[in-house]
Amino acid sequence: MDKFQKLDDDLLIKDVEYSVGTNDGKIFNRIVYKGTKYFAGKHIMCFETENKCQVNVNPSYYSFSIEEEGQYPMPEDLGITEIEKGEN
Repeated sequence: MDKFQKLDDDLLIKDVEYSVGTNDGKIFNRIVYKGTKYFAGKHIMCFETENKCQVNVNPSYYSFSIEEEGQYPMPEDLGITEIEKGEN
């Protein structure tokens, strides 16, 4: 490994949706990775929720991430809360 390569290169891909867990058991579902910011001597992982709220995770508390399958709009993203049944 190149001595100048960051350890977290390509671990998460910008603008891709993930479910992220922290080591205290909290899971953030369907959040979009926006990159890292440097704060108080650490690189903080920055995410955004569907409602444009920020979620910032200290890598020390990062436990896992799962890339969500497809980022296509779900019915709830379009304000549809109930599927209408057609008559046969």
